Amino acid sequence: MSVQTGSVSPGGPASQRLVDRARHRAARLVGEPNPIWIRELKQAARLARTPVILLVFAVLMTLLIASIGGIASRDVAPAKTGVILFQVFFSVAYFVVALVGPAVAANSIASEREGRTWEAVLLTGIPPGEIARGKFLAAYTAISMYVVMLAPVGAMPFLFGGITATEVVIAFAFLFLLALLSVAFGLAISSTMASLRAAILVTLLLAFPLSICLFMAGGAGLSYAAHLAWPEVPEGPPIWLPVAYQRAPFGLDYALFLVLLPVAAIAVPAWFLYQVTVANLTSESDDRSSGLKTWFAVCTPVVAAAASVPAFSVDPTDRLPAIIAGMCAMFAHLTFCVFLFAGEPIGPSRRVEVHWARSRVSPLRRFLGPGVARSAYLLLAVGVPAVVALWAVGHRLVAGVAIASPEIQTRQLEYFAVYALAFYVFLVGLGAFLRARTASPMIARVLLLTLLFAIAVGPWIIAAIAGLVAELSTSDRALLVAAPSPFYAFAMISKATEGDPGPVVIAGYAASVGWVAAGLGLLASARSRCAAVIARREAAFAETSALLAQEDEAALAAEQATLERAAAQGSDEPASAAGTVA
Repeated sequence: MSVQTGSVSPGGPASQRLVDRARHRAARLVGEPNPIWIRELKQAARLARTPVILLVFAVLMTLLIASIGGIASRDVAPAKTGVILFQVFFSVAYFVVALVGPAVAANSIASEREGRTWEAVLLTGIPPGEIARGKFLAAYTAISMYVVMLAPVGAMPFLFGGITATEVVIAFAFLFLLALLSVAFGLAISSTMASLRAAILVTLLLAFPLSICLFMAGGAGLSYAAHLAWPEVPEGPPIWLPVAYQRAPFGLDYALFLVLLPVAAIAVPAWFLYQVTVANLTSESDDRSSGLKTWFAVCTPVVAAAASVPAFSVDPTDRLPAIIAGMCAMFAHLTFCVFLFAGEPIGPSRRVEVHWARSRVSPLRRFLGPGVARSAYLLLAVGVPAVVALWAVGHRLVAGVAIASPEIQTRQLEYFAVYALAFYVFLVGLGAFLRARTASPMIARVLLLTLLFAIAVGPWIIAAIAGLVAELSTSDRALLVAAPSPFYAFAMISKATEGDPGPVVIAGYAASVGWVAAGLGLLASARSRCAAVIARREAAFAETSALLAQEDEAALAAEQATLERAAAQGSDEPASAAGTVA
């Protein structure tokens, strides 16, 4: 029976089918809600200042919108006033959700650790995933109350005209989705901090620039692209997405840009932040890698598909820049994942191995478990096919363009993809090598960042010096020195011709072969290093087990000898007693 609701907990699922398991989880959510969520709600209900804060916030927002509406309605038509109030209200609401949400979430886990109550939460036996979900639901409920309190104020632009009720409802729906991301972000930061003040400070320092950049780039910036695709959408206003849902004609572009891409843009980072929170709440001796690796294996093809979407909607003459921009975004994602998995342990702990043996997990589950070599193989097994698929899609789109020289564009795409893939292989090997040779994940990541910056910038500095000294700035010979830099792929693109490849392209291919060879060599060295470390650990465990077994045998032998002496003494006493009687 549930302690919170007093109802009987539902039994297990009727079968292992997906539908039955989903029904079981829904019934369990209703009959046995998350205990962490219920506890946080009860604690929040005891605070008398929460209704006061919400009331003051709603009154201030009402006064702001009413003042702006009164001033604007003097010189502007009512329909235009409604549009102005719509933009102002949801812009302010965006920053409230983007800043208050992470701050509220950062208060959850860090306050438990600072208040010395985190150990009590762990002693309850609740899994880290359930703790993370309970903390998320509590913070999401708190920030949702702010949005609900603003709902009557948000309906004021609809009264002036120029904005439909559907657009207002869609804007509020996106506020709730944005609150989901902001709370997940704050929770991920809070899970790594032991101090409440540090968690709130770091969260706000990161949330301020991120929210401003997202507002400017995703709001005002993308409004111009939306206007080019759908002239019904005005250009310039930052809150354009609800208007696009209402006014844009339904078609392929509508489904791609207004349905699939927003879903991917919310689901991919939200899932990542959740897995980061669960990993930070999990003990170092447990499996902290499977969740993040599952996210990488599932979301990398999604990112590759999203990166190819813009190439389908632009003009045929702009498909090459669009696909190259998508490949750059794809390689940025893969580089981030290389840094992410640079914090992997050398191998699975003894506790994880025992759990695998008892649970009889599948080879795929073991492959997604902790380990430097496993992470490197996963990065190559998922990242390389995703990039090749993106390259194949781009090649098909570019080759089908009716332009004067499609062969040049296909070669440019080939040059960029080959060099970028080769450097990615090297980056994976370098990350695995550094993690295998260092004792701390932070040291491995700092060294990887330093070497990456040196490789990316250093060859261009040397090329510039060589060009100035030898006065070869107008020749390609000075440019050849920069071949080891990953940005050299753009130089290869600029030198693509219909004839034989020039020295710049040949140098780029030579550097690509060198990067692949170096990456595979570093990966082999990292694998041998990890195998040696694991072998030494197993030998130490075996030696310890042997010593413990010897101690157990000695203790058992001593106990047996004691029992034998006691038995011998017990048999001698009756004999002596009989002799005395005689």
